[in-house]
Amino acid sequence: MHPIHPMLVHFPIALLSVAVFLDVLAQRWRRDECRIASLYTLVLGLAGAVAAVASGALAEEAVEHSGVPKQVLELHESLGFATFWIFLGLLGWCAAVWFEWVQERPVVSGVLGLIGVAVLLVASYFGGSLVYEYGAGVMASR
Repeated sequence: MHPIHPMLVHFPIALLSVAVFLDVLAQRWRRDECRIASLYTLVLGLAGAVAAVASGALAEEAVEHSGVPKQVLELHESLGFATFWIFLGLLGWCAAVWFEWVQERPVVSGVLGLIGVAVLLVASYFGGSLVYEYGAGVMASR
């Protein structure tokens, strides 16, 4: 199987992190421009997350048969799904604020974003651990 999952994961990691950075930046500087940039970046990051989650699901079966500890693989998968749902919730909150269905509360988007980035980084750590500690998806040298 082609290693498409490791190729795709970098996009949501970068885009979702930048979206949160722009949202925090919008609280102090160039409010409208940063907020719009954050929203577009969040949407692109979530699109990348969908691709990363889908490719991870496809790669899971091959990795399970390579001797990788199932607990680490399941933890990485669970954290990946949690990351997706947190950022989807953040997008829902931003949409509700954008359409004026709820009153803007910067602390809500800030806390959701920071929690999302923290979970994202832990998921990334365990993904790296799968490759660099357990050799997931790495062919043995001959």
